[in-house]
Amino acid sequence: MTDWIKASNPTANLATEQAALDAARVSAVGMVIGAINQVVAGWYASTEEGIAAASGMVEQMLGQAPSAEQMASQAQTGMVVTGVLVVLQLGLAAVQWRKPNGVLPIIFLILVIWGFGTACLAFFMPAIASAQPMWLTVMTIVLMVVAAITHIASIRGNGALNRIRMAAAQ
Repeated sequence: MTDWIKASNPTANLATEQAALDAARVSAVGMVIGAINQVVAGWYASTEEGIAAASGMVEQMLGQAPSAEQMASQAQTGMVVTGVLVVLQLGLAAVQWRKPNGVLPIIFLILVIWGFGTACLAFFMPAIASAQPMWLTVMTIVLMVVAAITHIASIRGNGALNRIRMAAAQ
């Protein structure tokens, strides 16, 4: 466990190939954290409370209440999309674990920053805040910060790994 905490440190000294490899792989942990966050958010959105909150948000924004069939269809579609995205994230986490690269951590860092910003909007926009409970917003913010740290550490780890391997090849 302490090895992963050390590997997740974006300011760690990456002098050895193993330390750089561990840091490069830690982005996979961030991707799994993002998938867990998405599963919890998708689960909440499919509950009766989540559907009612989404319906209230639509009514507040558009001025008319959506039908129950529309909301049920939207919840079902949301669950399918969530499932596909979670499977995709877990697959890409496996790719990052087996063959660390610099592209996936950069892409996921951008997505994490977007998710963090969207979650922070809930504090300033009442329509968004009414769509999900405060515990879900806070959980999302905390998990996105942790995921961002892992992706930043992975970007550094990939750079160090490339430097170490290039120096060894010469």
